[in-house]
Amino acid sequence: MKLLTSLLSGLFVGIAGIFLHVFVPPFGILLALLGTFTAIWSLGRCYGSRKYKFVASASWTAIFYQAATFGSGKEILVLGDNLGNGFLYSSFIVIFIAVILPAK
Repeated sequence: MKLLTSLLSGLFVGIAGIFLHVFVPPFGILLALLGTFTAIWSLGRCYGSRKYKFVASASWTAIFYQAATFGSGKEILVLGDNLGNGFLYSSFIVIFIAVILPAK
């Protein structure tokens, strides 16, 4: 059950972050990064293991990958401009920090 919760948390945080990063550009990215960090970090604190942080970050990465590639109608949610690239790089740094922090 903990694995499923971690997987779903990563999915929901990834979806929220993707939609938030384009909302009022400097504040949307900050809110998306803060939410991503808090969700992944709190999973480790709640469940007491880094394994659940890895599961959440892997599902977040899968959602980001799907949003950054073209769909069947050639739509894309994360563009390759300064905003999208900044969100990509900063979110991976935030996820890395959230995962390496102690779980307890």
